[in-house]
Amino acid sequence: MADEQQGEVKLHAQAGVTEIPANEGRTDLPVLVRVVAPSKQQRAPIDLVALLDTGDSMKLKAKDPHWTRMDLVVAAMELVVRRLGAADRLAIVPFNAGGNARKMTPFTYMDQVGQNNAVQFLNKPRALGGYTNFQQAFYWAVNRYLDARSGDEKATRPGFILLVSSGDDKSGIGGRHVDTGGYPVHAFEICGGQTPGKPQVMLHVARETRGTYHPVDDTVKSLALALGTFVGGITSVVAVNAKVDFAVPDGVRITKIESGSYGSEWSKGTEGHVDVGVLYGKDEKKFVVHLSVQQLTDPTKGVDKQPLLTATGTYNKPSRREPDFMKQAEVTVKRTPPPPASGTTAPPAPPATAVHIQQVVAVQIVEIHVAAVLQEVVKAHNKDDGGDAAPNPKLIAQELHDKWHSSKADEKLQHIHEDHVKTGDVHVTEMVKLLKEHGHVGVLYAHAWLASHATQQMATFAVSSVLVKHWFHSEYMALVAGDLAYHAASMAAPPAAAADDPCKCVDFDRIDHRLELWSKVKREVPEFFQPSEDAESHHLTAVIREASLDAINRAMHQDMYLAVVHASNLRRCYCAGKQSPSSSKPQHDLPTPKDDHH
Repeated sequence: MADEQQGEVKLHAQAGVTEIPANEGRTDLPVLVRVVAPSKQQRAPIDLVALLDTGDSMKLKAKDPHWTRMDLVVAAMELVVRRLGAADRLAIVPFNAGGNARKMTPFTYMDQVGQNNAVQFLNKPRALGGYTNFQQAFYWAVNRYLDARSGDEKATRPGFILLVSSGDDKSGIGGRHVDTGGYPVHAFEICGGQTPGKPQVMLHVARETRGTYHPVDDTVKSLALALGTFVGGITSVVAVNAKVDFAVPDGVRITKIESGSYGSEWSKGTEGHVDVGVLYGKDEKKFVVHLSVQQLTDPTKGVDKQPLLTATGTYNKPSRREPDFMKQAEVTVKRTPPPPASGTTAPPAPPATAVHIQQVVAVQIVEIHVAAVLQEVVKAHNKDDGGDAAPNPKLIAQELHDKWHSSKADEKLQHIHEDHVKTGDVHVTEMVKLLKEHGHVGVLYAHAWLASHATQQMATFAVSSVLVKHWFHSEYMALVAGDLAYHAASMAAPPAAAADDPCKCVDFDRIDHRLELWSKVKREVPEFFQPSEDAESHHLTAVIREASLDAINRAMHQDMYLAVVHASNLRRCYCAGKQSPSSSKPQHDLPTPKDDHH
């Protein structure tokens, strides 16, 4: 708890067994390594490039009445903009035919002015149509923005690529290597209500770049929920450039590191590493290091603690170039001597198959095995057969059920207690049920589940017909996602106005809110200037209080004037369910701040 309060990244390691007979070896001893981030205290500022598809498919009608897919993207992105901090930077890149992006925004700090400018840019009318070119959009994201930053910015500001599209890419990027300069692409595929197909392209992009894949219903609430989960993560970054190194002594070798989509290396067998990268607040990454352990040189003698693995790690705290070090974690096992010789033949040592892996390690191994089985089944049904036919969900469900149950006899699970193997039964049963009852929605969930498992990041499956549990969860991410979904629900009302509804204008709620804030400030001013008993002090306090109130009044007039002008320029007027921009001239008769001498 003390480390977490100090904001330190912690490192934990645990072997699958606590002891090994001295006269035996182990060809596959799993060690679970956990990297645990502190809670969100001070976070790193981020650089986000938002790639927004404006091609033909974004003109399609959404499930929300009177909305197109592009309307959903604009509305949800407005909410994202408001969740970014003043130190964060955002670049918006709309792209369509041939990757055309004539109008992009530069990296802009998301202070109040920057947020307002971003919202104005999002609401500008733009031509929709043409085919979609992901390849060109990624080139811009990397070369014009993320790689164009200075060395200091790259070291202290994590870079992210957000892609919102229906996945209708014509650049042929599916199945090819995707080069995004090492920056993960977090892909949000708007796929509700359309003919189901193979979610190949955006899923492929997410996997290739170690990003996440989010299938999203074409409703503003679903898209806001998914984007909110993503923003809740990237705006809680507490560590960057995290890396874990492993070393083993003589008699022990590293045979494999299971790290999902995180890069790892162990070719020499005596050492290895995992590149973790960015850590969110309260994040936890789990990796399994497989060891080969020899029997002791003198198998007749035991050892209380034999070192097996030493794990060390480095990372950078927000806005710091100097690395911080994780506290070293060491894994040891007890090497028990064989039973003493007696007049009769000693009973043989228990075989390795009778030794069960400890629960916390076993559960992780089972989860990895479930993912491997699911990946194999889904991949077999997602092969490019030259047509557009979607995979058959019921066939996938049956094969997943059969393959999982036959795989329980796999050598990888022979040391796992049957109670722990049942945790895999729960996940497979849920997946099979979704595939059978929800058809192609279940297929999408399977893909999202696999992407989430590989990155150990929460991938919101925002499709209204399915309610699922997630393996990876963060309180802050859930809070932000819920907040955006709540506001998105209220945003859906204006476009759905009936044809006989009167015209109405919205977006003035912020004025009332600011008035409340200023009133609170004025009420609390007297509390800061409590006079003492003497007359001179009383007079001085009164003068200061009057001067302070005068300064507050001037600041309030200036702020309220700008807020009213801004709201007047940005408000959206709705007549009979149709949206039309307000007049370019502010509709007010307030004096400008320079005319206000009070």
